[in-house]
Amino acid sequence: PHVTCSQGSASPHSAKLTPPTPEHNLTMALLLAACAAGTIIHNDTGCTASPSHTNLTAASIAACCTTCSNNATCASWTFFPAGHHLGRRDVGTCLVSADPQTVKTAATIGLTCGCRYAGCTPAPVQCDPIPRPRKPVLQPLPPGQTFRPHFVTLLIDDLGRDDTSLYGNAGITFTPNIQALADDGILLDRHHTYIWCSPTRRAFLSGRYPTHITGTQAPQCSNYLPLQFTILSEKLAAADYESGFIGKGHLGVHTVDHLPANRGFSSHVGYLGGGESYKWGGTYGASGDPAKVKFHDMWSNDRPADDLVDTIDYSTTFYSALAVDRIQARNVSRPFWLHVAYQAVHGGTWREEVPGTDAIPANSSGGLYPHFQAGNYGSVTHALDDGVGNITAELKRQGMWEQTLMLFTSDNGGDCGLPDQPGVGGQPGSASNYPLLGRKCTAFEGGTRVAAFLVGGMVPVSRRGTVSDQLMYITDWYPTFCNLAGVDPSDAWVDPSTQAVHDIDGVDVWPALSSGADGISAPVREWLPTSERSLLWNDGAGHMWKLITSGRWESTGSFDYSDEYQANRFHKNGSQYMDPFNACLPNTTGTTLRGTVGVPASCSVCSNSTPCVFDVLADPLETTNVASANASLVALLAAKLAVFNNPYIPSVLTPANLACYNCTLSDSKGIGKWGSFWGPCCIAKTPSP
Repeated sequence: PHVTCSQGSASPHSAKLTPPTPEHNLTMALLLAACAAGTIIHNDTGCTASPSHTNLTAASIAACCTTCSNNATCASWTFFPAGHHLGRRDVGTCLVSADPQTVKTAATIGLTCGCRYAGCTPAPVQCDPIPRPRKPVLQPLPPGQTFRPHFVTLLIDDLGRDDTSLYGNAGITFTPNIQALADDGILLDRHHTYIWCSPTRRAFLSGRYPTHITGTQAPQCSNYLPLQFTILSEKLAAADYESGFIGKGHLGVHTVDHLPANRGFSSHVGYLGGGESYKWGGTYGASGDPAKVKFHDMWSNDRPADDLVDTIDYSTTFYSALAVDRIQARNVSRPFWLHVAYQAVHGGTWREEVPGTDAIPANSSGGLYPHFQAGNYGSVTHALDDGVGNITAELKRQGMWEQTLMLFTSDNGGDCGLPDQPGVGGQPGSASNYPLLGRKCTAFEGGTRVAAFLVGGMVPVSRRGTVSDQLMYITDWYPTFCNLAGVDPSDAWVDPSTQAVHDIDGVDVWPALSSGADGISAPVREWLPTSERSLLWNDGAGHMWKLITSGRWESTGSFDYSDEYQANRFHKNGSQYMDPFNACLPNTTGTTLRGTVGVPASCSVCSNSTPCVFDVLADPLETTNVASANASLVALLAAKLAVFNNPYIPSVLTPANLACYNCTLSDSKGIGKWGSFWGPCCIAKTPSP
């Protein structure tokens, strides 16, 4: 799909783009209506679009057409969304095409227009600074609370719900520290996240549902964690918190202002993208000799961490040791937040030996869990457990534990598969979400209902060693931490085009968790959109209905995770699929079934035309689709989900916003500006003398 804005009768230039992304909801009808009404065209400019084109916003099309119509020398401009592919190159920028075979990176980065002809010079764009949110407002601490607590958040990448002993898997004995912490805290049984990682991480820091920002994985050059929002670190900074960010970002860093160190965090060491080698801060495939690593993704505050990469022998132990250092070096007169976003247990090069950790022997779980031996996955998990134990021990050694609240959570369900199966994106998949259905990238319970617990001296003694069934989402920690820190959690953003006010979606769950309120009869929320295609509803009558409108991720890249309806539900021994679901999996030899070829008609394949509805209280394994017998319920749930599916803020910066920066780069990863390191795509312009 493409949109071309051409002046007069000039022959327009067009280019093929990738399929639409879920973040944009402009339909073809709206586009044509806007063109017909003249609201997105100017002078003699005309707009055309392919019938399937749905991934633009009215504002971005208007910017394209306006630029074209105001430039008399320009015969044709073509709109290119950031992050699309043209040929074999991931451009992700505004393009200038001197001829059909030549593509060069323009000086303006982002969702804008490309000029076809080499002699075409766009009109200068004046700098329009990005509107920043208002300064956070302090408020009284909760009644009876006399201090601002320390927060420690441990965000684990792709941990399966059954990869530890938290939920009854007694065969796993190599996560003793994690188990001991959960035993001393509150196990969260219905803690949900998004179906994959980047939206979860941005929801955590912004307090907003991915359905209100974008559910797309954040490309490097993006405003997917909008600068217009006050993120959690900025809120806590207003209450004088010293905060440290360690590990994985995957937030989008279009400009240097997007770096964590420039958004309220006192310190930051970690990588900006979505995945890399566990060694030397190298991009995927880096192994062996560190001198052979071509590109790095590792930052320290506002600069590439070229002084650290050679010291990263294994990221899990490196991040854990760094966390201990941060605890020791903190300002003892200030409250403290340590955010450790582990790379573990994400796929990558973890098939290598895990340094400093005893390998998990094949009989470590009585032979019941051989998937843990695939690629040293058990050792990876054990190294994570060691790190969690070291951080906890240092908090206690420093006398901080009694005033600490620690959150442990995965960012989505495990990327599960049998030992001979590829996981998501071709990476090995060795996690297990047993007995839940689904995995990372699916809307089933196994994809979003994650392993999580809350622990620390802040947890009331009466609540330690308990389980909460409150329906919770990753957004809820934003207002929960704000209120405990004495900061107003509201963060209203006003849409300049409609004047509509949009605030955070998270709910303060501390009163319910600290009191032990029942999650069914006294829930903190009634509705929860876990993704654009799935919704949970506690109807107050003993049912928790779940709607899934599609089992398909319409990919914007080269992967298509098609209809993961019954895939990856297997016995604990990993050798065969569970009865009675074998009928839905003709191939039960260990290969993940993709697509619907050969699937019996009786099997559940959730789609927009044939949605699935499960009562996850009575049917937690999602075995019985009751949609066909409950048409009115389906209609109610679908209508509510449509309301939640409202991405109300553009995930890109305007050309005028970007005119405030120097965005001349060699490619969309920022390589060239930062040497051999990935980095922000735009830097602040040097002020005029």
